[in-house]
Amino acid sequence: MKQFLELFSPQPANSYLLVTTHLDDLALALADKLKAYEGSLHVSLYPGNHQELYRDNTKLLHVKDFKTPFRALPRSFDAVIFQDFYHLHEHKEHIVKLAYNALANTADIVILQERGKMNVESMLEMLENAEFRAGNRIDVLQGYDLVMAKKMHMWGAGL
Repeated sequence: MKQFLELFSPQPANSYLLVTTHLDDLALALADKLKAYEGSLHVSLYPGNHQELYRDNTKLLHVKDFKTPFRALPRSFDAVIFQDFYHLHEHKEHIVKLAYNALANTADIVILQERGKMNVESMLEMLENAEFRAGNRIDVLQGYDLVMAKKMHMWGAGL
């Protein structure tokens, strides 16, 4: 978990969005890291198994099904993390565009998927086509494939 958290360099008052099918220790660790910077974690919960989570800097939103997009205002997040969620959603292209719009410029998208459930090369290509840049596979969480890319100011649609 420590290596995963080192992927993020929060600044004061940063806000991250976690979209997940199961609330777990990863969400707690992100919330705690952001709290040290007076930041907040917004969590969109899709159907699944969720631990009880309470941190005063965490906001939870339940999403009813995998046809419905999560809600996010434009340029409101400094990172968007999809955890075991992307492969289940019926409108994959739409949610990636939604994530792109929700991110501030020079912000990160992270896609975590249980190992073997994601075609990493296809995911990197999809992110590139969606105007994300610097896509990489990063091996920091045991049992997970992780892909990370950046929305870049003045590149593609990042204006």
